[in-house]
Amino acid sequence: MTPPRPVAVILWVIRAVLGSLILAGVGINFANVIGRYVFWKPIIWAEEILVFIMIWCVMLGAALVTWENAHLRMDALYQLSSPRVRRWLNLISTLAFLAAGLFVLVQSARVVALVASTGQTSVVAEVPMVIPYGALPVSFALIVALLIWRFRAFVRSTTEDGG
Repeated sequence: MTPPRPVAVILWVIRAVLGSLILAGVGINFANVIGRYVFWKPIIWAEEILVFIMIWCVMLGAALVTWENAHLRMDALYQLSSPRVRRWLNLISTLAFLAAGLFVLVQSARVVALVASTGQTSVVAEVPMVIPYGALPVSFALIVALLIWRFRAFVRSTTEDGG
């Protein structure tokens, strides 16, 4: 499905952030390898930051996978069904995914608020833990928004997949 302009902008921003994070991760990892094996002085905070970068990459990537409708799924029943049944299965699975996404969004926002109230930081890099924990509500807000947009297109469409 070709995304409408607002969604295309959101997807472009997500991809740009993902690319930047991956480049930053590669740079940090490369610098750490040089520091460790050439100068015998590793960057002590590097691995902690790389984990936080991976968390953000996975969570933002989940939003892209949601838009592409490319999540892993058991689709034997779907493939054996008629187009009308497929449309109902798509409707039910989208609504279930939307409900789960909203639940995770609310709960993760509560966790981030709790972590923010404690002022907790990471052990080595002393990064505010709101940053890595924040990946969940940001990601699920994007997922929910993209699901709603796909759902609107699905309802307006006459094809089984909403395309």
